[in-house]
Amino acid sequence: MKVFIRWGLCAIGLAASACGVNEVKVEVRGGDGRLVRLEAERLQPLFNRLVEAGTFTFTELNSGSYDVTVSAAGYVETKTVEVGSPSISGVQTFELSFDIPAGSNPEFKPTGTILYASTPTRVRDWDLFTVPAAGGEITQLTDTRDFEQNPQWSPDGQRILYTIGDVMSNIDVAVMNADGSNSTRLTQHPESDKEACWSPDGTRIAFVSQRDGDIAIWTMGADGAEPRKLVQGRHPAWSPDGRMISFTSGQFEGNDEIYVINTDGSDMRRLTQDKRFDWFPSWSPDGRWLAFNSERFGGQELMIANPTSGDQIRITVAELTFEQDPTWSPDGAGLAYQGKMKIADNGELMVDEISVGKKRPSGTFDIFVVPSTGFDWDDAPSKPILPVNLTNTDDRDEISPSWRAF
Repeated sequence: MKVFIRWGLCAIGLAASACGVNEVKVEVRGGDGRLVRLEAERLQPLFNRLVEAGTFTFTELNSGSYDVTVSAAGYVETKTVEVGSPSISGVQTFELSFDIPAGSNPEFKPTGTILYASTPTRVRDWDLFTVPAAGGEITQLTDTRDFEQNPQWSPDGQRILYTIGDVMSNIDVAVMNADGSNSTRLTQHPESDKEACWSPDGTRIAFVSQRDGDIAIWTMGADGAEPRKLVQGRHPAWSPDGRMISFTSGQFEGNDEIYVINTDGSDMRRLTQDKRFDWFPSWSPDGRWLAFNSERFGGQELMIANPTSGDQIRITVAELTFEQDPTWSPDGAGLAYQGKMKIADNGELMVDEISVGKKRPSGTFDIFVVPSTGFDWDDAPSKPILPVNLTNTDDRDEISPSWRAF
């Protein structure tokens, strides 16, 4: 109603001059000369994109509070600008500025080795494989009748934690050498044990078990001794300082959210609050950020959150692709994930229509890498960065990446 009244006053000449307007200028400084992500969707719908540092102007704004978020490889910050009522004439300017610290946006140069699980799509038979993070020859580590899944490099990169078995029999946590030799089961419980991860010093393991009836996160020694229930949930990820575990749970709010809890079971905090599912938290190497995938925007896209402040930003803007289960590069400049993204010869995404008006990405799951500032697709004026598909198979699913530095 206020907008209509102002327009009416101007239209009949009762105002001394043209109606006043509000504008917000957002200045982004720093970024080490590389692209950063600016999310200003409250100022302008769909404005979440990779940009160069500079000043961005948003106009025709009503009074209110507007959040803006900027991210780089080692930086995420949200600020709020309070916009007042437009003046009767002229332009009223409100300003926000972001100073990205020098060195916070290093160049993404994928190095090291990515470990993952893979199966043919026709007859499920999960085995473990590795591929250079920069692309190259794929190496198969296991070839058994059991299902080997959920692999993770040990902190020193010399061993692999994984699960072995299948849903028709049982699933246990096991460990083996980095070359696939000397496999040892760490759990042998009648109920399934899965989704295991190392503590940063390699002395303890968190895993998911239903051994007491709940789907819950347990911890145990690196030799499988002294299992202890921690909290109801799944997808555990140990913080780099060893003090906390992030996880997914639908037991507390009725839908899947991301939480953090101390390893002694104290101080559980919810990090996400959305009716759509949030899954697979992953700590950055320095412990300052959590990457996870979310359904809140219609697809399954990656987000980064500050676990202290709660600031969050969507970094893959592509509703008709899947990005799931992210893991950070050892230097924190990039992410690997399991995803679906096939581009046709005409440059459009390949999708399948599953029902009237509902689509999903075509193809199988592959392992991708991308800078931790993500990529743009939907409504993007340009696509300066796209993820790199490391496996690119049409008849296999590749999932659960884990990344070591060598």
